Amino acid sequence: MIKNKKTFLLIYAFAFFWALSGALISYIQSSYIGQFVRIEYVGLFIAVATFVTLISIWGLPRFIRRYNNYYASFFIIFVLAASYFLLAHFTDSWLVFIFFIINFTASSLLGITVDIFLEDISEDGQTGRIRTRYMTIVNVAWASSPLLMGQLAGAAEYANVYFWSGIILLPAIMLLFKERRRLQDKVVYKNRNFSRLKDIFVDNQNLRNIFIAQFVLRLFYCWMVIYTPLYLHESLGISWQTIGIIFTIMLLPFIILELPAGYLADRYWGEKEILIIGFLIMGAATATIFFLTSTNVIIWAGVLFMTRVGAALAEAMEEAYFFKQIDKQDIDFISFFRDLYPLSWLVGSLGGVLLLLILPLKFLFLFLSIIVLAAVWPATALEDTK
Repeated sequence: MIKNKKTFLLIYAFAFFWALSGALISYIQSSYIGQFVRIEYVGLFIAVATFVTLISIWGLPRFIRRYNNYYASFFIIFVLAASYFLLAHFTDSWLVFIFFIINFTASSLLGITVDIFLEDISEDGQTGRIRTRYMTIVNVAWASSPLLMGQLAGAAEYANVYFWSGIILLPAIMLLFKERRRLQDKVVYKNRNFSRLKDIFVDNQNLRNIFIAQFVLRLFYCWMVIYTPLYLHESLGISWQTIGIIFTIMLLPFIILELPAGYLADRYWGEKEILIIGFLIMGAATATIFFLTSTNVIIWAGVLFMTRVGAALAEAMEEAYFFKQIDKQDIDFISFFRDLYPLSWLVGSLGGVLLLLILPLKFLFLFLSIIVLAAVWPATALEDTK
């Protein structure tokens, strides 16, 4: 791959459109699915999609080694865009089920190909800044989405949101095609079987602990994305337009904090200390949701804002720490690391179904806070990279 400033800009621009398209539908997908199944089984619906994604991510390295990362990216983004438009059109529950799985899987796979593009042009001494700069771009897209989503979803027009997600993805497709020569990669990726990966994982305490921390963070995102909108809209009766405002404020820490945190980790503190602080803030703020009964927009925006202060710090440090542990040939470990996303959604969605069968929805947030606070332990066992 050609490595210069323009390459970074290309990857960042591509990632922005991919992230915006996915963010736009993320907070309405549970309500969208709720049109076809009972709310109690929304998690089960998503669990199937995450299981398919889990298997697909595990097979992605073989696909990339055969066709290279650029061609894999182009195929996946084309499938992703098609699934958006088809979900906007179909009303048959089985067709929606099939293309929801395809959409969910393709979006996750595309994120891994972006990781590989970025890792190819990153150096360990600047990994924190490079990764958090990339994450800030992605989070600008996420923070831009709730207000737009609120307008598009207006009167429960969820299919309309999927249609516009497909439209938003088109510039990324054109950008990828236009810059095909610049983005071609010639990396010789490592090819290790599961047994070898397991041995490395068992022997490397730092990898093992950062994987545990990543799983907990992704589980946090799973329950928050699926159940916070349902709780606010269905249980408390807050409108989608108001939820859009709340979520926009909630996502600001990802834009404000991640880039400075990456700089501090590279130059001064290291990732470990900031990661611990992030989990403590995230756990305490999540516990507050359980006790909160007010429908006041300012209060909800403030509490959810604090959950994301903690999440932003934890996410930035996990990304920086992991990518300092591996190099660009380690596509299998990158795939393994990203497999934690669907794995956490599989566990979270099934766990959510089981909990909702016996407990009110708000108890999910209490359980989640306990799990998040427990993640402080593996974080304290990490060795600083400095």
